[in-house]
Amino acid sequence: MIFATPLILALIGVFVTLLIDGARLASIRSEMQSIANVAASAAADQSQSCTDDSADFARMQAQALAAARAAGFDGQDGDLQVIPGVLSPNASGELVFSARQADSQMAQTNATRVVYTRSEPVSSLFPERLISPISITVDATGRKEAVAILSATGTTATIDGGLLGSLIGSLTGISNYELDPTDLQSLSNTLVGVGDLLRTLGIDDVSDLVDVPLVDLLNATTSIVGGVASPVGGIVDNLTGAVGLTGLDASAIFDVVGSPYLSEGSTFPVYDLVISAVLNSVQVANQTGMGLLSLGLDSSESPLLGGLVGTLGLLGDVDLTLDLLVNQPPQIVIGPARQGPDGEWLTTVSAADIALAAAIDIELATSAVGGLVNALSLGLVNVSVLDRIQIPLIVEAGGGDATFIGADCAAGDNNSVNMDFQTVNSAATIETGRLNGTTGGVTSEAISATILRLQALFLDVNVCLDAELDVAVDVADGTGRLEFYELFCPDGQCQTQQVSQASSLGGGGLDIEVENLRLDCGQGGLTGLVSTILGGIVSPLTLVLSEVTEVVLGDIVSPLLAGLGADLGGVQVKVLGVDQTSSQLVENLGD
Repeated sequence: MIFATPLILALIGVFVTLLIDGARLASIRSEMQSIANVAASAAADQSQSCTDDSADFARMQAQALAAARAAGFDGQDGDLQVIPGVLSPNASGELVFSARQADSQMAQTNATRVVYTRSEPVSSLFPERLISPISITVDATGRKEAVAILSATGTTATIDGGLLGSLIGSLTGISNYELDPTDLQSLSNTLVGVGDLLRTLGIDDVSDLVDVPLVDLLNATTSIVGGVASPVGGIVDNLTGAVGLTGLDASAIFDVVGSPYLSEGSTFPVYDLVISAVLNSVQVANQTGMGLLSLGLDSSESPLLGGLVGTLGLLGDVDLTLDLLVNQPPQIVIGPARQGPDGEWLTTVSAADIALAAAIDIELATSAVGGLVNALSLGLVNVSVLDRIQIPLIVEAGGGDATFIGADCAAGDNNSVNMDFQTVNSAATIETGRLNGTTGGVTSEAISATILRLQALFLDVNVCLDAELDVAVDVADGTGRLEFYELFCPDGQCQTQQVSQASSLGGGGLDIEVENLRLDCGQGGLTGLVSTILGGIVSPLTLVLSEVTEVVLGDIVSPLLAGLGADLGGVQVKVLGVDQTSSQLVENLGD
Protein backbone atom coordinates (compact mmCIF):
# COMPACT_ATOMS: atom_id res chain seq x y z
CA MET A 1 0.00 0.00 0.00
CA ILE A 2 2.90 2.31 0.78
CA PHE A 3 4.29 1.69 -2.70
CA ALA A 4 0.88 2.11 -4.41
CA THR A 5 0.25 5.60 -3.08
CA PRO A 6 2.97 7.35 -5.15
CA LEU A 7 1.78 5.49 -8.24
CA ILE A 8 -1.79 6.58 -7.69
CA LEU A 9 -0.66 10.17 -7.16
CA ALA A 10 1.41 10.02 -10.35
CA LEU A 11 -1.56 8.70 -12.32
CA ILE A 12 -3.77 11.41 -10.90
CA GLY A 13 -1.14 13.99 -11.90
CA VAL A 14 -0.97 12.62 -15.44
CA PHE A 15 -4.75 12.59 -15.68
CA VAL A 16 -5.06 16.16 -14.44
CA THR A 17 -2.32 17.23 -16.86
CA LEU A 18 -4.14 15.58 -19.76
CA LEU A 19 -7.34 17.34 -18.75
CA ILE A 20 -5.51 20.64 -18.67
CA ASP A 21 -3.86 19.91 -22.02
CA GLY A 22 -7.21 18.90 -23.51
CA ALA A 23 -8.74 22.15 -22.33
CA ARG A 24 -5.73 24.04 -23.70
CA LEU A 25 -6.02 22.38 -27.10
CA ALA A 26 -9.76 23.03 -27.19
CA SER A 27 -9.09 26.68 -26.37
CA ILE A 28 -6.46 26.89 -29.09
CA ARG A 29 -8.84 25.32 -31.59
CA SER A 30 -11.57 27.77 -30.62
CA GLU A 31 -9.15 30.67 -31.02
CA MET A 32 -8.06 29.33 -34.41
CA GLN A 33 -11.70 29.00 -35.48
CA SER A 34 -12.39 32.60 -34.53
CA ILE A 35 -9.41 33.74 -36.59
CA ALA A 36 -10.52 31.63 -39.58
CA ASN A 37 -14.04 33.03 -39.29
CA VAL A 38 -12.83 36.62 -39.29
CA ALA A 39 -10.47 35.99 -42.19
CA ALA A 40 -13.08 34.21 -44.32
CA SER A 41 -15.69 36.87 -43.72
CA ALA A 42 -13.26 39.66 -44.62
CA ALA A 43 -11.92 37.87 -47.69
CA ALA A 44 -15.45 37.26 -49.01
CA ASP A 45 -15.73 41.03 -49.50
CA GLN A 46 -13.31 40.57 -52.40
CA SER A 47 -15.33 37.90 -54.21
CA GLN A 48 -16.76 38.91 -57.57
CA SER A 49 -20.34 38.97 -56.33
CA CYS A 50 -19.55 41.71 -53.83
CA THR A 51 -17.08 43.98 -55.58
CA ASP A 52 -17.65 46.60 -58.25
CA ASP A 53 -14.19 45.88 -59.64
CA SER A 54 -12.75 42.71 -61.15
CA ALA A 55 -12.17 40.23 -58.34
CA ASP A 56 -8.46 39.81 -57.57
CA PHE A 57 -7.00 36.95 -55.59
CA ALA A 58 -4.06 38.99 -54.27
CA ARG A 59 -6.52 41.47 -52.72
CA MET A 60 -8.62 38.62 -51.32
CA GLN A 61 -5.59 36.95 -49.75
CA ALA A 62 -4.23 40.22 -48.35
CA GLN A 63 -7.60 41.07 -46.80
CA ALA A 64 -7.83 37.64 -45.20
CA LEU A 65 -4.33 37.92 -43.68
CA ALA A 66 -4.90 41.47 -42.46
CA ALA A 67 -8.15 40.50 -40.74
CA ALA A 68 -6.54 37.37 -39.25
CA ARG A 69 -3.60 39.30 -37.79
CA ALA A 70 -5.96 41.89 -36.35
CA ALA A 71 -7.74 38.99 -34.64
CA GLY A 72 -4.53 37.62 -33.10
CA PHE A 73 -3.00 35.42 -35.81
CA ASP A 74 0.79 35.36 -35.36
CA GLY A 75 1.82 32.47 -37.59
CA GLN A 76 3.39 32.32 -41.03
CA ASP A 77 1.35 33.45 -44.03
CA GLY A 78 1.42 29.88 -45.32
CA ASP A 79 -0.43 28.68 -42.21
CA LEU A 80 -3.53 30.39 -43.56
CA GLN A 81 -4.74 28.93 -46.85
CA VAL A 82 -7.13 31.18 -48.76
CA ILE A 83 -9.30 29.46 -51.38
CA PRO A 84 -11.70 31.38 -53.68
CA GLY A 85 -14.87 29.66 -54.81
CA VAL A 86 -18.65 29.40 -54.89
CA LEU A 87 -20.89 28.51 -51.95
CA SER A 88 -24.30 27.35 -53.11
CA PRO A 89 -26.92 24.70 -52.32
CA ASN A 90 -26.86 21.33 -54.06
CA ALA A 91 -29.92 19.43 -55.26
CA SER A 92 -30.70 18.41 -51.68
CA GLY A 93 -30.47 21.95 -50.40
CA GLU A 94 -27.17 21.39 -48.58
CA LEU A 95 -24.52 24.09 -48.87
CA VAL A 96 -21.52 23.00 -50.91
CA PHE A 97 -18.28 24.90 -51.52
CA SER A 98 -16.69 24.56 -54.95
CA ALA A 99 -13.18 25.97 -55.35
CA ARG A 100 -12.24 28.18 -58.30
CA GLN A 101 -8.85 28.80 -59.92
CA ALA A 102 -7.25 31.88 -58.37
CA ASP A 103 -5.59 32.91 -61.62
CA SER A 104 -8.45 32.48 -64.08
CA GLN A 105 -11.85 32.00 -62.41
CA MET A 106 -12.11 34.81 -59.87
CA ALA A 107 -15.06 36.30 -61.78
CA GLN A 108 -17.12 33.24 -60.80
CA THR A 109 -16.64 33.64 -57.04
CA ASN A 110 -19.10 34.50 -54.31
CA ALA A 111 -17.22 33.04 -51.35
CA THR A 112 -13.84 32.41 -49.73
CA ARG A 113 -12.74 29.39 -47.75
CA VAL A 114 -9.96 29.87 -45.20
CA VAL A 115 -8.12 26.83 -43.86
CA TYR A 116 -5.95 27.49 -40.80
CA THR A 117 -3.41 24.83 -39.81
CA ARG A 118 -1.23 25.00 -36.71
CA SER A 119 1.14 22.53 -35.00
CA GLU A 120 0.75 22.22 -31.24
CA PRO A 121 2.42 20.00 -28.59
CA VAL A 122 0.02 17.47 -27.18
CA SER A 123 1.11 18.07 -23.61
CA SER A 124 2.77 20.79 -21.63
CA LEU A 125 4.15 18.11 -19.23
CA PHE A 126 5.67 15.56 -21.55
CA PRO A 127 8.47 16.49 -23.94
CA GLU A 128 7.83 16.42 -27.69
CA ARG A 129 10.37 13.58 -28.09
CA LEU A 130 7.98 11.36 -26.17
CA ILE A 131 4.70 12.60 -27.72
CA SER A 132 4.86 14.17 -31.17
CA PRO A 133 3.01 17.46 -31.71
CA ILE A 134 -0.37 17.30 -33.43
CA SER A 135 -1.64 19.37 -36.34
CA ILE A 136 -4.84 21.28 -35.68
CA THR A 137 -6.86 22.37 -38.73
CA VAL A 138 -9.98 24.46 -38.84
CA ASP A 139 -11.76 26.02 -41.76
CA ALA A 140 -14.41 28.64 -42.36
CA THR A 141 -16.25 29.63 -45.52
CA GLY A 142 -17.65 33.12 -45.94
CA ARG A 143 -20.15 34.08 -48.62
CA LYS A 144 -21.19 37.63 -49.50
CA GLU A 145 -23.48 38.22 -52.41
CA ALA A 146 -25.88 40.92 -53.48
CA VAL A 147 -28.85 39.48 -55.39
CA ALA A 148 -30.74 41.89 -57.64
CA ILE A 149 -34.29 41.76 -58.97
CA LEU A 150 -34.17 43.39 -62.42
CA SER A 151 -36.60 44.24 -65.19
CA ALA A 152 -36.36 45.86 -68.63
CA THR A 153 -39.93 47.17 -68.73
CA GLY A 154 -40.41 50.90 -68.61
CA THR A 155 -42.33 52.94 -66.09
CA THR A 156 -46.04 53.74 -66.06
CA ALA A 157 -45.15 57.32 -66.96
CA THR A 158 -44.11 56.18 -70.45
CA ILE A 159 -47.13 54.15 -71.52
CA ASP A 160 -50.60 55.15 -72.69
CA GLY A 161 -53.19 53.42 -70.52
CA GLY A 162 -55.69 53.40 -73.37
CA LEU A 163 -53.32 51.48 -75.63
CA LEU A 164 -52.41 48.97 -72.92
CA GLY A 165 -56.07 48.53 -72.04
CA SER A 166 -56.96 47.91 -75.68
CA LEU A 167 -54.16 45.37 -75.90
CA ILE A 168 -55.38 43.46 -72.82
CA GLY A 169 -58.95 43.60 -74.14
CA SER A 170 -57.86 42.11 -77.47
CA LEU A 171 -56.01 39.28 -75.74
CA THR A 172 -58.74 38.43 -73.22
CA GLY A 173 -61.77 39.00 -75.42
CA ILE A 174 -63.13 41.65 -73.04
CA SER A 175 -64.69 44.42 -75.12
CA ASN A 176 -64.14 48.09 -74.27
CA TYR A 177 -61.43 47.18 -71.76
CA GLU A 178 -59.92 50.31 -70.25
CA LEU A 179 -57.00 51.22 -68.03
CA ASP A 180 -56.70 54.77 -66.75
CA PRO A 181 -53.61 56.47 -65.25
CA THR A 182 -54.79 55.52 -61.75
CA ASP A 183 -54.88 51.85 -62.73
CA LEU A 184 -51.35 52.07 -64.12
CA GLN A 185 -50.07 53.78 -61.00
CA SER A 186 -51.72 51.14 -58.82
CA LEU A 187 -50.00 48.39 -60.81
CA SER A 188 -46.67 50.12 -60.27
CA ASN A 189 -47.21 50.86 -56.58
CA THR A 190 -48.61 47.44 -55.62
CA LEU A 191 -45.81 45.13 -54.53
CA VAL A 192 -45.76 41.34 -54.29
CA GLY A 193 -43.63 39.87 -51.52
CA VAL A 194 -41.44 36.95 -52.57
CA GLY A 195 -42.16 35.16 -49.29
CA ASP A 196 -45.92 35.59 -49.74
CA LEU A 197 -45.69 34.31 -53.30
CA LEU A 198 -43.70 31.20 -52.37
CA ARG A 199 -46.07 30.35 -49.50
CA THR A 200 -49.17 30.83 -51.64
CA LEU A 201 -47.71 28.61 -54.36
CA GLY A 202 -46.53 26.01 -51.82
CA ILE A 203 -42.85 26.08 -52.81
CA ASP A 204 -39.75 26.66 -50.68
CA ASP A 205 -37.15 28.20 -52.95
CA VAL A 206 -37.27 31.08 -55.41
CA SER A 207 -35.40 28.91 -57.93
CA ASP A 208 -38.47 26.63 -58.04
CA LEU A 209 -40.66 29.53 -59.12
CA VAL A 210 -39.86 29.06 -62.80
CA ASP A 211 -41.53 25.61 -62.87
CA VAL A 212 -44.92 26.81 -61.65
CA PRO A 213 -47.71 27.06 -64.28
CA LEU A 214 -48.08 30.70 -65.31
CA VAL A 215 -51.82 30.77 -64.61
CA ASP A 216 -51.10 29.53 -61.05
CA LEU A 217 -48.63 32.39 -60.66
CA LEU A 218 -51.27 34.89 -61.79
CA ASN A 219 -53.87 33.39 -59.45
CA ALA A 220 -51.47 33.52 -56.52
CA THR A 221 -50.64 37.14 -57.31
CA THR A 222 -54.34 37.99 -57.48
CA SER A 223 -54.86 36.47 -54.05
CA ILE A 224 -51.90 38.32 -52.53
CA VAL A 225 -52.93 41.77 -53.80
CA GLY A 226 -56.50 41.56 -52.49
CA GLY A 227 -58.44 39.20 -54.73
CA VAL A 228 -60.48 39.78 -57.86
CA ALA A 229 -62.54 42.49 -56.15
CA SER A 230 -59.50 44.75 -55.78
CA PRO A 231 -58.54 47.00 -58.73
CA VAL A 232 -55.10 45.44 -59.17
CA GLY A 233 -56.27 41.91 -58.45
CA GLY A 234 -59.02 42.28 -61.05
CA ILE A 235 -56.52 43.29 -63.74
CA VAL A 236 -54.22 40.35 -62.97
CA ASP A 237 -57.18 37.95 -62.82
CA ASN A 238 -58.33 39.09 -66.26
CA LEU A 239 -54.98 38.02 -67.67
CA THR A 240 -55.62 34.38 -66.70
CA GLY A 241 -57.94 34.28 -69.70
CA ALA A 242 -55.45 35.82 -72.12
CA VAL A 243 -54.52 33.95 -75.27
CA GLY A 244 -51.95 31.19 -74.82
CA LEU A 245 -51.00 31.69 -71.16
CA THR A 246 -52.45 28.37 -70.00
CA GLY A 247 -49.71 26.56 -71.89
CA LEU A 248 -46.82 28.47 -70.31
CA ASP A 249 -45.02 28.20 -66.99
CA ALA A 250 -43.60 31.00 -64.87
CA SER A 251 -40.22 30.81 -66.63
CA ALA A 252 -41.91 32.99 -69.26
CA ILE A 253 -42.03 35.74 -66.61
CA PHE A 254 -39.08 34.97 -64.31
CA ASP A 255 -35.47 34.05 -64.98
CA VAL A 256 -33.77 32.92 -61.75
CA VAL A 257 -30.01 32.32 -62.03
CA GLY A 258 -27.11 31.46 -59.74
CA SER A 259 -29.16 29.68 -57.03
CA PRO A 260 -29.88 33.02 -55.34
CA TYR A 261 -31.26 33.49 -51.85
CA LEU A 262 -33.94 36.13 -51.34
CA SER A 263 -35.39 37.12 -48.01
CA GLU A 264 -39.15 36.94 -47.53
CA GLY A 265 -39.25 40.73 -47.51
CA SER A 266 -38.02 41.04 -51.11
CA THR A 267 -40.67 42.45 -53.42
CA PHE A 268 -41.41 43.34 -57.04
CA PRO A 269 -44.13 45.53 -58.63
CA VAL A 270 -47.19 43.92 -60.18
CA TYR A 271 -46.76 46.17 -63.23
CA ASP A 272 -43.66 44.33 -64.46
CA LEU A 273 -45.40 40.96 -64.10
CA VAL A 274 -48.44 42.25 -66.02
CA ILE A 275 -46.39 43.66 -68.91
CA SER A 276 -44.43 40.42 -69.27
CA ALA A 277 -47.64 38.34 -69.19
CA VAL A 278 -49.28 40.58 -71.79
CA LEU A 279 -46.36 40.34 -74.21
CA ASN A 280 -46.11 36.58 -73.73
CA SER A 281 -49.74 36.38 -74.71
CA VAL A 282 -49.13 38.59 -77.77
CA GLN A 283 -46.27 36.32 -78.82
CA VAL A 284 -48.47 33.25 -78.59
CA ALA A 285 -51.20 35.05 -80.54
CA ASN A 286 -48.68 36.01 -83.25
CA GLN A 287 -47.53 32.40 -83.54
CA THR A 288 -50.91 30.66 -83.52
CA GLY A 289 -52.79 32.23 -86.39
CA MET A 290 -54.17 35.43 -84.86
CA GLY A 291 -51.45 37.39 -86.64
CA LEU A 292 -50.61 40.93 -85.62
CA LEU A 293 -52.39 42.46 -82.61
CA SER A 294 -54.01 45.68 -83.78
CA LEU A 295 -54.56 48.87 -81.76
CA GLY A 296 -56.18 52.02 -83.10
CA LEU A 297 -56.08 55.73 -82.23
CA ASP A 298 -57.65 58.73 -83.90
CA SER A 299 -57.40 62.45 -83.31
CA SER A 300 -60.57 62.49 -81.21
CA GLU A 301 -59.11 59.90 -78.77
CA SER A 302 -55.54 61.14 -78.60
CA PRO A 303 -54.68 64.65 -77.37
CA LEU A 304 -51.33 64.31 -79.14
CA LEU A 305 -52.91 63.62 -82.53
CA GLY A 306 -55.67 66.15 -81.89
CA GLY A 307 -53.05 68.78 -81.11
CA LEU A 308 -51.44 68.23 -84.51
CA VAL A 309 -54.75 68.88 -86.27
CA GLY A 310 -54.96 72.22 -84.53
CA THR A 311 -51.43 73.35 -85.31
CA LEU A 312 -50.61 72.11 -88.83
CA GLY A 313 -52.61 74.14 -91.33
CA LEU A 314 -52.95 71.54 -94.08
CA LEU A 315 -53.79 68.71 -91.69
CA GLY A 316 -57.49 67.91 -91.48
CA ASP A 317 -57.40 64.64 -89.55
CA VAL A 318 -55.01 61.86 -88.62
CA ASP A 319 -55.64 58.27 -87.55
CA LEU A 320 -53.12 55.74 -86.30
CA THR A 321 -53.24 51.95 -86.34
CA LEU A 322 -50.57 49.99 -84.48
CA ASP A 323 -49.97 46.31 -85.26
CA LEU A 324 -47.77 44.46 -82.77
CA LEU A 325 -45.44 41.50 -83.30
CA VAL A 326 -43.50 40.20 -80.28
CA ASN A 327 -40.36 38.14 -80.91
CA GLN A 328 -39.17 38.13 -77.28
CA PRO A 329 -41.14 39.24 -74.21
CA PRO A 330 -39.29 40.83 -71.28
CA GLN A 331 -38.62 38.94 -68.05
CA ILE A 332 -38.05 39.73 -64.40
CA VAL A 333 -34.51 38.47 -63.74
CA ILE A 334 -33.19 37.49 -60.31
CA GLY A 335 -29.49 36.85 -59.83
CA PRO A 336 -26.02 37.95 -58.61
CA ALA A 337 -23.15 39.84 -60.26
CA ARG A 338 -20.79 37.00 -61.15
CA GLN A 339 -19.98 34.57 -63.91
CA GLY A 340 -21.04 30.94 -64.23
CA PRO A 341 -18.80 27.92 -64.81
CA ASP A 342 -18.87 28.64 -68.56
CA GLY A 343 -17.28 32.04 -68.02
CA GLU A 344 -20.45 33.93 -69.02
CA TRP A 345 -22.12 36.46 -66.73
CA LEU A 346 -25.07 34.90 -64.97
CA THR A 347 -27.48 37.81 -64.68
CA THR A 348 -28.54 39.46 -67.92
CA VAL A 349 -31.81 41.29 -68.42
CA SER A 350 -32.94 41.56 -72.03
CA ALA A 351 -35.17 44.18 -73.58
CA ALA A 352 -38.31 42.98 -75.31
CA ASP A 353 -37.82 42.35 -79.02
CA ILE A 354 -40.79 43.92 -80.79
CA ALA A 355 -41.77 44.83 -84.34
CA LEU A 356 -44.48 47.46 -84.67
CA ALA A 357 -46.34 48.50 -87.81
CA ALA A 358 -47.55 52.08 -87.37
CA ALA A 359 -49.96 52.95 -90.19
CA ILE A 360 -50.46 56.72 -90.15
CA ASP A 361 -53.50 57.86 -92.11
CA ILE A 362 -53.52 61.59 -92.94
CA GLU A 363 -56.45 63.53 -94.34
CA LEU A 364 -55.69 66.95 -95.77
CA ALA A 365 -57.89 69.87 -94.74
CA THR A 366 -59.94 70.80 -97.82
CA SER A 367 -60.38 74.45 -96.85
CA ALA A 368 -56.72 74.98 -96.03
CA VAL A 369 -55.53 73.30 -99.23
CA GLY A 370 -58.06 75.27 -101.26
CA GLY A 371 -56.90 78.53 -99.73
CA LEU A 372 -53.26 77.80 -100.44
CA VAL A 373 -53.87 76.78 -104.08
CA ASN A 374 -56.14 79.78 -104.57
CA ALA A 375 -53.39 82.09 -103.33
CA LEU A 376 -50.72 80.45 -105.49
CA SER A 377 -52.89 80.49 -108.65
CA LEU A 378 -54.45 83.90 -108.05
CA GLY A 379 -57.84 82.22 -107.99
CA LEU A 380 -57.51 80.63 -111.42
CA VAL A 381 -57.39 76.99 -110.30
CA ASN A 382 -59.92 74.89 -108.39
CA VAL A 383 -58.70 72.07 -106.21
CA SER A 384 -60.29 68.85 -104.96
CA VAL A 385 -58.83 66.69 -102.19
CA LEU A 386 -58.64 63.06 -103.28
CA ASP A 387 -56.96 60.21 -101.41
CA ARG A 388 -55.67 60.25 -97.86
CA ILE A 389 -51.91 60.00 -97.33
CA GLN A 390 -50.72 56.81 -95.70
CA ILE A 391 -47.33 56.57 -94.02
CA PRO A 392 -46.64 52.85 -93.49
CA LEU A 393 -43.96 52.87 -90.78
CA ILE A 394 -42.27 49.74 -89.53
CA VAL A 395 -40.42 49.99 -86.21
CA GLU A 396 -38.19 47.14 -85.06
CA ALA A 397 -36.88 47.77 -81.56
CA GLY A 398 -35.46 46.12 -78.49
CA GLY A 399 -33.40 42.99 -78.16
CA GLY A 400 -30.60 44.78 -76.29
CA ASP A 401 -29.07 43.35 -73.11
CA ALA A 402 -27.87 44.73 -69.80
CA THR A 403 -25.59 42.51 -67.75
CA PHE A 404 -25.11 42.80 -63.99
CA ILE A 405 -21.31 42.79 -63.67
CA GLY A 406 -20.54 44.35 -60.30
CA ALA A 407 -21.97 45.05 -56.86
CA ASP A 408 -20.14 47.03 -54.22
CA CYS A 409 -21.88 45.45 -51.24
CA ALA A 410 -23.05 47.20 -48.10
CA ALA A 411 -20.69 46.78 -45.14
CA GLY A 412 -20.42 48.13 -41.61
CA ASP A 413 -22.65 51.15 -41.15
CA ASN A 414 -23.02 51.59 -44.92
CA ASN A 415 -26.50 50.41 -45.91
CA SER A 416 -26.27 50.94 -49.66
CA VAL A 417 -25.10 48.94 -52.68
CA ASN A 418 -23.48 50.32 -55.82
CA MET A 419 -24.24 48.36 -58.98
CA ASP A 420 -22.55 48.19 -62.40
CA PHE A 421 -24.11 47.09 -65.69
CA GLN A 422 -22.70 46.47 -69.14
CA THR A 423 -25.19 47.31 -71.88
CA VAL A 424 -25.25 46.06 -75.45
CA ASN A 425 -27.89 47.85 -77.49
CA SER A 426 -29.59 46.51 -80.58
CA ALA A 427 -30.00 49.28 -83.14
CA ALA A 428 -33.63 50.22 -83.75
CA THR A 429 -34.75 50.07 -87.37
CA ILE A 430 -37.40 52.46 -88.64
CA GLU A 431 -38.47 52.37 -92.28
CA THR A 432 -41.54 52.64 -94.48
CA GLY A 433 -43.02 49.29 -95.46
CA ARG A 434 -45.42 46.50 -94.59
CA LEU A 435 -45.01 43.88 -91.84
CA ASN A 436 -45.88 40.26 -92.55
CA GLY A 437 -47.70 38.95 -89.48
CA THR A 438 -46.83 35.34 -90.28
CA THR A 439 -43.14 35.55 -91.11
CA GLY A 440 -42.23 38.84 -89.41
CA GLY A 441 -40.63 39.95 -92.66
CA VAL A 442 -40.74 43.55 -93.86
CA THR A 443 -41.55 44.62 -97.42
CA SER A 444 -40.25 48.10 -98.17
CA GLU A 445 -42.84 50.57 -99.43
CA ALA A 446 -42.53 54.29 -100.03
CA ILE A 447 -45.22 56.89 -99.31
CA SER A 448 -47.47 57.20 -102.33
CA ALA A 449 -50.94 58.68 -102.84
CA THR A 450 -52.94 60.67 -105.38
CA ILE A 451 -53.88 63.56 -103.15
CA LEU A 452 -55.26 66.46 -105.25
CA ARG A 453 -56.97 67.31 -108.51
CA LEU A 454 -56.26 70.71 -110.06
CA GLN A 455 -58.83 72.03 -112.53
CA ALA A 456 -59.03 75.21 -114.62
CA LEU A 457 -59.70 76.23 -118.18
CA PHE A 458 -57.77 73.76 -120.35
CA LEU A 459 -56.28 72.23 -117.18
CA ASP A 460 -57.09 68.97 -115.42
CA VAL A 461 -54.11 67.58 -113.49
CA ASN A 462 -53.79 65.11 -110.62
CA VAL A 463 -51.22 65.71 -107.90
CA CYS A 464 -49.52 62.61 -106.56
CA LEU A 465 -47.42 62.59 -103.42
CA ASP A 466 -44.43 60.25 -103.56
CA ALA A 467 -41.80 60.46 -100.83
CA GLU A 468 -39.39 58.53 -98.67
CA LEU A 469 -38.65 58.87 -94.98
CA ASP A 470 -35.25 58.56 -93.36
CA VAL A 471 -35.36 58.19 -89.57
CA ALA A 472 -32.14 58.01 -87.57
CA VAL A 473 -31.93 56.76 -83.98
CA ASP A 474 -28.58 56.97 -82.26
CA VAL A 475 -27.80 54.29 -79.70
CA ALA A 476 -24.49 53.27 -78.20
CA ASP A 477 -23.23 50.45 -76.04
CA GLY A 478 -21.76 51.38 -72.70
CA THR A 479 -21.81 50.92 -68.97
CA GLY A 480 -24.34 52.08 -66.44
CA ARG A 481 -23.91 52.57 -62.72
CA LEU A 482 -26.49 52.83 -60.00
CA GLU A 483 -25.09 54.28 -56.79
CA PHE A 484 -26.39 54.17 -53.25
CA TYR A 485 -29.29 51.74 -53.64
CA GLU A 486 -30.57 51.40 -50.08
CA LEU A 487 -31.03 47.88 -48.71
CA PHE A 488 -33.24 49.03 -45.87
CA CYS A 489 -35.69 51.90 -46.02
CA PRO A 490 -37.22 52.98 -42.70
CA ASP A 491 -40.34 54.30 -44.46
CA GLY A 492 -41.06 51.02 -46.23
CA GLN A 493 -40.22 49.65 -49.65
CA CYS A 494 -37.08 51.03 -51.23
CA GLN A 495 -37.85 52.90 -54.41
CA THR A 496 -37.48 51.25 -57.81
CA GLN A 497 -34.55 52.87 -59.59
CA GLN A 498 -33.59 52.92 -63.21
CA VAL A 499 -30.29 52.55 -65.02
CA SER A 500 -30.64 53.52 -68.66
CA GLN A 501 -28.55 53.84 -71.77
CA ALA A 502 -31.69 54.99 -73.59
CA SER A 503 -31.94 58.46 -75.06
CA SER A 504 -35.11 60.51 -74.93
CA LEU A 505 -36.84 60.43 -78.31
CA GLY A 506 -39.79 62.68 -77.58
CA GLY A 507 -39.85 66.42 -78.12
CA GLY A 508 -37.73 66.51 -81.27
CA GLY A 509 -35.18 63.90 -80.25
CA LEU A 510 -35.61 61.94 -83.51
CA ASP A 511 -33.80 62.86 -86.69
CA ILE A 512 -36.50 62.63 -89.38
CA GLU A 513 -35.89 63.57 -92.99
CA VAL A 514 -38.50 63.63 -95.77
CA GLU A 515 -36.57 62.72 -98.91
CA ASN A 516 -37.28 62.72 -102.65
CA LEU A 517 -40.72 64.27 -102.28
CA ARG A 518 -42.38 64.49 -105.71
CA LEU A 519 -45.82 65.72 -106.73
CA ASP A 520 -45.84 65.17 -110.53
CA CYS A 521 -47.27 61.61 -110.60
CA GLY A 522 -44.11 60.53 -112.37
CA GLN A 523 -44.85 62.68 -115.41
CA GLY A 524 -42.08 65.24 -114.98
CA GLY A 525 -41.65 68.37 -117.06
CA LEU A 526 -44.59 70.26 -115.56
CA THR A 527 -44.21 73.99 -116.13
CA GLY A 528 -46.07 77.23 -115.83
CA LEU A 529 -48.90 77.64 -113.37
CA VAL A 530 -48.92 73.96 -112.34
CA SER A 531 -45.23 74.10 -111.52
CA THR A 532 -45.81 77.24 -109.44
CA ILE A 533 -48.62 75.58 -107.48
CA LEU A 534 -46.66 72.39 -106.87
CA GLY A 535 -43.59 74.33 -105.79
CA GLY A 536 -45.69 76.26 -103.29
CA ILE A 537 -47.18 73.23 -101.57
CA VAL A 538 -44.00 71.14 -101.28
CA SER A 539 -42.83 72.78 -98.04
CA PRO A 540 -46.24 72.65 -96.26
CA LEU A 541 -46.67 68.98 -97.21
CA THR A 542 -43.11 68.18 -96.09
CA LEU A 543 -43.87 69.82 -92.76
CA VAL A 544 -47.06 67.77 -92.33
CA LEU A 545 -45.24 64.50 -93.06
CA SER A 546 -42.27 65.21 -90.78
CA GLU A 547 -44.25 66.68 -87.88
CA VAL A 548 -46.89 63.94 -87.84
CA THR A 549 -44.21 61.25 -88.06
CA GLU A 550 -42.19 62.84 -85.27
CA VAL A 551 -45.14 63.03 -82.89
CA VAL A 552 -46.27 59.46 -83.68
CA LEU A 553 -42.77 58.03 -83.21
CA GLY A 554 -41.49 60.25 -80.43
CA ASP A 555 -44.61 60.75 -78.32
CA ILE A 556 -46.75 57.66 -78.97
CA VAL A 557 -44.72 54.74 -80.38
CA SER A 558 -41.52 55.30 -78.42
CA PRO A 559 -43.24 55.64 -75.01
CA LEU A 560 -45.40 52.60 -75.78
CA LEU A 561 -42.37 50.49 -76.70
CA ALA A 562 -40.44 51.77 -73.68
CA GLY A 563 -43.33 50.83 -71.39
CA LEU A 564 -43.36 47.36 -72.94
CA GLY A 565 -39.61 46.96 -72.50
CA ALA A 566 -38.27 47.81 -75.99
CA ASP A 567 -37.04 51.40 -75.83
CA LEU A 568 -36.11 52.87 -79.20
CA GLY A 569 -33.25 54.81 -77.64
CA GLY A 570 -31.52 51.79 -76.09
CA VAL A 571 -31.88 49.24 -73.33
CA GLN A 572 -33.07 50.39 -69.93
CA VAL A 573 -32.85 48.51 -66.64
CA LYS A 574 -35.08 48.85 -63.60
CA VAL A 575 -33.69 47.69 -60.28
CA LEU A 576 -36.78 46.42 -58.48
CA GLY A 577 -34.90 45.30 -55.38
CA VAL A 578 -31.56 44.17 -53.96
CA ASP A 579 -31.09 41.55 -51.24
CA GLN A 580 -27.84 40.93 -49.38
CA THR A 581 -29.16 38.47 -46.80
CA SER A 582 -27.38 35.61 -48.58
CA SER A 583 -24.21 36.63 -46.72
CA GLN A 584 -23.23 33.62 -44.65
CA LEU A 585 -20.41 32.12 -42.57
CA VAL A 586 -20.09 28.35 -42.32
CA GLU A 587 -17.58 26.62 -40.04
CA ASN A 588 -15.77 23.41 -40.97
CA LEU A 589 -17.84 22.78 -44.07
CA GLY A 590 -15.26 20.34 -45.39
CA ASP A 591 -14.81 19.27 -48.99
